[in-house]
Amino acid sequence: MAVTEKLKEAVSSRNYVGIRDALWARIALDPNFSKGFPESLNYCLEQGILEKDLYEEHDNRPMSDEVSNDNFSALCGELRTNFSKERLEKIKEIGRKLYPATEEKIHSQTSDTQSNGYRRSNKEPSSNQKDGDSGLLPKLCLCVALGAISGGLIGGLLFKKAIIGTIAGAALGMAGATCTRK
Repeated sequence: MAVTEKLKEAVSSRNYVGIRDALWARIALDPNFSKGFPESLNYCLEQGILEKDLYEEHDNRPMSDEVSNDNFSALCGELRTNFSKERLEKIKEIGRKLYPATEEKIHSQTSDTQSNGYRRSNKEPSSNQKDGDSGLLPKLCLCVALGAISGGLIGGLLFKKAIIGTIAGAALGMAGATCTRK
């Protein structure tokens, strides 16, 4: 289940800062909001956490509609300091576009299935993708974004400087993505 012990503890003690932190951290593991985040949020609501207490009043900082990793990361950073429903909804909207859940696990091995059990796309690579690099850029972007978010969390907790962790996490995410090339 996606509900962490940290979240359960924060909910039971009505520690709203802890609840927001746990939900914010969940975004790094579920950037398209398909499983873990909704389960965690629903757990809070089912345990009697009211939305009016969970969400902060929106601080009116402008929010871009740009679908990019930079904008997603910026909005996540702003969510950390202002956990508003409006900002969370904008992050969900962008996250679902940036990180669509496209790989469909299938059980049978057919001619259109790779050996790893994921359905292969029948689309031809676009002209801006080089042979052998098909899918590398989205993987790289996802790994960099997740590395940056995770690194920011860890860096903030360990060093009280999230920027150090963000940079290190982004570098590790880039290295991990490029090492997974076939």
